[in-house]
Amino acid sequence: MALMDNIPGWKVFSAGIGLAALALVGYFAYVWFVQGPDDLKELQDHAVADALDQLSEKYKAKVREEGEQRVVVMPVRNDTSNGQIRDMLIGRLNDIEGVKADVPRDPTLEERATTLVKSLVNKEDEQPDPNKVFENAGEADEVLSVSVDKLWSGADSGICSLDVIRIVRSSGIERKASTLPMERIKGLSGTAKADDEPVDEGPGFWSAVGGFLWRLIVVLAATAILPFLSWPAAKAAFKQDSNGLNAALLFVLTGLDVLVLFLLVAFEFSTTAIVCAGLLVPVALIWNLRMLNFIEEH
Repeated sequence: MALMDNIPGWKVFSAGIGLAALALVGYFAYVWFVQGPDDLKELQDHAVADALDQLSEKYKAKVREEGEQRVVVMPVRNDTSNGQIRDMLIGRLNDIEGVKADVPRDPTLEERATTLVKSLVNKEDEQPDPNKVFENAGEADEVLSVSVDKLWSGADSGICSLDVIRIVRSSGIERKASTLPMERIKGLSGTAKADDEPVDEGPGFWSAVGGFLWRLIVVLAATAILPFLSWPAAKAAFKQDSNGLNAALLFVLTGLDVLVLFLLVAFEFSTTAIVCAGLLVPVALIWNLRMLNFIEEH
């Protein structure tokens, strides 16, 4: 080693190897002991998240009604994601204020809960007593068992169906336990979620026709009336005997007609509004010119 130390740059090189080895060990330690599973595809992950969002709403409502809830989360049955769905479920529940979710700390609780869930799924005539599930977990308010019914993703969409069984305890003094009916929750992602949402198709045909007609009547009425409302200003302009002033008055009246049109559509510069404004301009120019001549003659 003393010989190696005499090689220029060896100490720096060996220190770099040591740091790289430490970084590699740290990386594997993080992957094996800290980082959670990440086996789901992106669209599957989004579909699972959508299903868990729906399940979370039920616990938010329960917290509002009964206060803080301690939930024991059983292993997710039929899960092929290396436990990722369970991790997501526990994390989602713990994000709810008033909910404390954890894995079963007592193996006997998990065993009894599994036996009860299997009897419910298989619809056996004799079912274990739900109260026995909580014998060694008196602080727990609920045992949650989730099973994956369907987990699929394609090129642009994903689906996740979860069967949920909840073993709950009442909030009374005796705290009797019971099982709620199995519920299926369906989560969607990608185009499947977009297609499932209600689409705003806008107003119906007759509603659109009615809206167009009453706006047309108002615009035509304003075009007809505005020259008469401008009678004093028109008489004052005619006394000046100025062609420029007369032309300005004509264009101001026409501009007011167009302004009324855009006021009625809340200044929405749609194709329909612009086309109607283009048709209105020559009509308004002709009408306003005739009315100004009429005012000048009288």
